[in-house]
Amino acid sequence: MKREEKRLPVSITRWGVVRLKRKAWFFGGAALGLAIPIAIRVYERVLMLGEVRPIVRWLFWPTSLFLDFGPWTALRWEVLFFWLLILGNALLYGLLAVLLRRASISVAVLLLVASWIVLPPSDTTLRKRFGKHRAELEQLVQMANHDAQFTLIGPGVIKTVEGKEYGVREAQSMMSASRWAEYQRLFKAVGMNEGLNRNEKTGDVFVAAHSLGKTEAVATYFGYLYCADGNERRYSFPPCMERSDSADKRRYRWRKVDSASAWYIYEVRVHGTDD
Repeated sequence: MKREEKRLPVSITRWGVVRLKRKAWFFGGAALGLAIPIAIRVYERVLMLGEVRPIVRWLFWPTSLFLDFGPWTALRWEVLFFWLLILGNALLYGLLAVLLRRASISVAVLLLVASWIVLPPSDTTLRKRFGKHRAELEQLVQMANHDAQFTLIGPGVIKTVEGKEYGVREAQSMMSASRWAEYQRLFKAVGMNEGLNRNEKTGDVFVAAHSLGKTEAVATYFGYLYCADGNERRYSFPPCMERSDSADKRRYRWRKVDSASAWYIYEVRVHGTDD
């Protein structure tokens, strides 16, 4: 009888190149797909280093979309669904590795590049930008307080305290052309393409930009928040209500520009079924 040769998960071509077989690709991809969501949870819940941005989590853990948008959080089987989504991610990665083989490595690199592109600027970058454009930001706050009839002034829209929105043509009829142009100049100068939001009761002002686009499910809004002087308030931006120097929560993240300033680097993460 011939001794059966043990089949290895790899083979070597005539040119000496090691070629992984299907099972090896599948289990390698599945292991990666399993490790990523576990690593994310360890980062967030065990090490408590903050929340991973939703768009980054979705890119590397696609099945978590069902966790965010489904009704699972209201069900008694939430933990079971959670682990099923982790296993689903492992299965997805395994199948992609089998189908794409070496191309799956390129896909992983593209995901890393995409994550870097969609992430907001770092705090260090925003601090440097703030130091360079502080005068323009403070001018925007002064102008917004003067135009207190508006709660939103953006590149293409304004919103009044009554909740009415107006487009570019209508907006220019509600303020002088020179003042409208000055707002647009300042937005461009500070690099905040979303414009500003003002709390009509407190005078707090958020000068913002957005990453990835304004799709509500995945947008991240970031920029500079000015908290006006005054007593503690019940309804405003979280940093202005809590008055803490920094925080990193599921929906919000902020850090004071400096200890003596009324300005914060502020980030709002819009995703899933957040309240």
